[in-house]
Amino acid sequence: MGTKIGAAFAVLCAVALAWAPVMAQEADGKLDGEGKEIVVLMPSRSNAYLAQWIRGAEKSAAEANYKITVIENNFDQTEQDAQAQQRIGSPNQPAAYVWWPADNQAGLATLRRLSRTGVPVFQVNQALRPEAKDLVVAYAGVDDFFNGQVAGKNAIAARDAYVAAGNKLASDGGNLVILKFIPGYSAGDDREAGFADATKDKPFNVIASEYAGFDNASGYKAMSQLIPSIRGKGINFVYGASDGPVTGAVQALEEVGLVPGKDVYLISATCIADISAIQSAKEFATGVQAAGLEGWFSLNVVARYFEYGKQVKDGQYIAPDTADARPEFNFAPSKINIIPNPQVVVGTDKAKAGEILSKFKLWGETFSDHCVY
Repeated sequence: MGTKIGAAFAVLCAVALAWAPVMAQEADGKLDGEGKEIVVLMPSRSNAYLAQWIRGAEKSAAEANYKITVIENNFDQTEQDAQAQQRIGSPNQPAAYVWWPADNQAGLATLRRLSRTGVPVFQVNQALRPEAKDLVVAYAGVDDFFNGQVAGKNAIAARDAYVAAGNKLASDGGNLVILKFIPGYSAGDDREAGFADATKDKPFNVIASEYAGFDNASGYKAMSQLIPSIRGKGINFVYGASDGPVTGAVQALEEVGLVPGKDVYLISATCIADISAIQSAKEFATGVQAAGLEGWFSLNVVARYFEYGKQVKDGQYIAPDTADARPEFNFAPSKINIIPNPQVVVGTDKAKAGEILSKFKLWGETFSDHCVY
């Protein structure tokens, strides 16, 4: 009898010991990286959006007790490749790499090298290419195809309002100018594809499509150069990949006597830095892709990966666009983790535009909090 009891006790002890490591690793939801390093490889903070993204990432890393090191390139994939190779060769490897490619396709070879280090790699902001899905632990950030769809909805709303105001379309569907980002930057390509998808049932007549960079000055230059060759066709609408080029286009149109919000309706996919065009209703509609929110969320995904025992759920998770408070992220991340981009339509009345923007909230912060930096 004693032998049987002893054997049973031994089995119970073995089971308890087997479960001990699992219980010890059980997450309590309190993120603590114990000061470990996360290395971020990304384009330069000379771009206002990226500068704000970094601020959000630094805040998130501090909250989760990680040290963040940001290695920047001048939107140059060759430069980024060299930087990554140098960091890979360092004797002290980080807890994780965060990869924001300058050129999503051209950067695949370096992403492969990062994945072979044995250090977890997370891609941010630029959507995963099919061949990259097995090279990273997870993706965190924007869905630029979705952002393009938001812009498409904005354009359809603008066209309806344009016609309702008594304006005549210059062609079936209306004449549209597209102001893109820069060559090779996949976010711009994805936004253009999303826009086309959202408007495919009622397409616009695209009379010009031009690279216009990220900021007001680049948008102004591109639009100024386009106007002489297309004005005779009639310009009804301008779609900018973000508010930066759109704000520059507003100035270019005004200089030749075209009135934004009356003669030409302008829309974009996302706000960025300068909100003067949307505040004055010279821009009809935008979306709130918040740079600081994206940076915070991206590093939070990395921290949660470690907190929840290096778990990654299959599929896609889209963070809710709750108004009054930031959601609680007390669970393991998914393979694809997306931030919200709520649509904001202000119309053409300046007084109403201010009222609409003043009432907007996302994760407890205002339109200006998210879009001015």
